[in-house]
Amino acid sequence: MMTVNGQRLQAHLEALADIARTPDGICRLSYSDSFWKSNAYVAQLMREAGMSVTTNPVGNVVGTYPGRSPTKITIGSHIDSVVNGGIFDGCLGVLAGIEAVHTLSEKGIVPEHSIDVVSFAEEEGIVITGLIGSRAYCGLPPTEPVLEKMGEFGFTLQDLAEAKYTGDIDYSLELHIEQGGVLESQKKDIGVVRSIIALRRYIVEFAGVANHAGTTPMTLRNDALVKAARFIMRVRQVVMETDPHMVGTVGHLEVQPNAMNVVPGRVALTLELRGLREDLLESVYQMLMEEFRKDIVSCRLTMEQPCFHMSETVQQSVRNAAQKLGLAAMTMDSGAGHDSMSLSQVTRVGMIFVPSVKGISHSKEEFTTWDDVTNGANVLLHALCDIDRLETPGR
Repeated sequence: MMTVNGQRLQAHLEALADIARTPDGICRLSYSDSFWKSNAYVAQLMREAGMSVTTNPVGNVVGTYPGRSPTKITIGSHIDSVVNGGIFDGCLGVLAGIEAVHTLSEKGIVPEHSIDVVSFAEEEGIVITGLIGSRAYCGLPPTEPVLEKMGEFGFTLQDLAEAKYTGDIDYSLELHIEQGGVLESQKKDIGVVRSIIALRRYIVEFAGVANHAGTTPMTLRNDALVKAARFIMRVRQVVMETDPHMVGTVGHLEVQPNAMNVVPGRVALTLELRGLREDLLESVYQMLMEEFRKDIVSCRLTMEQPCFHMSETVQQSVRNAAQKLGLAAMTMDSGAGHDSMSLSQVTRVGMIFVPSVKGISHSKEEFTTWDDVTNGANVLLHALCDIDRLETPGR
């Protein structure tokens, strides 16, 4: 059976990490020196794998392996990182895509489709906003505020136009670490992603009366932070009662006047809701607003993302690949955003997850075993062959 070179993939991941390694983890912010140096290394690996390479000012690197048809299958992820991140997030998907094509090239296999392996810029959103590269590749227009911010970095509408793919894309695949602990806890090798869950973010404000903490009795206080605390506890309860696939998070608070000897007079907090069903997200939001209507003075929606569904065809190809390789797979949903959200708006998309040890990601401690790295790359290779309808050895 055809398999990737796991040792070569490991060496490439470690070499890419060394370009951006710091004592506190990987720091490869989009458009930094380490980002451009890493792009050059990725382009080199693509050429060594038998691909022609194009780059553009937006920061995408595209390697193309020609097939019998110009119609494409895209394999893509990102190499930009958060501050003090790990070596696998995004990078695994890019380098495993290169390795899969390298394997086909070494075997002299010409696919039916042409294959684009893409390293998408600015997925993390640390510098400008998330998914810049994949949205540009898919021809999805930026909002005016995003375009204005891109202009500060010298990017133009022409740059975005040049980043768009040419021809037609039949399918897209992305291999990624899970960034959670489900696969490890369930003792599964492969996650077949069904959907990327919907997300809503709000800023909620509570008002009270700021007053002297020593002279204001407890019974006479109008404490905004106490109101916010009750709200936070209720978020947890309502979400858990509504849907096991939903999560709710209050991750940031601003307390005014934020002094140890003053009763809090105002609190602003962030509320984030994620789930598979947008109607249930709305239901939870409305329930909380109604229950705390006397305490909340304002609530503003700051971000809304729909649920993105993966192609049933590609999901089945991933299952077929895992079964052929003797790997235990499970269907699951992604609670994090990925470049595949952009691709799903222009083609049929599938995602493959491999386990994250202890569920840790966006951290120096992020780790996926090298066996799981190789397993994921092999599933990517055989899923690619399956959707391309290749007669691969051992099929």
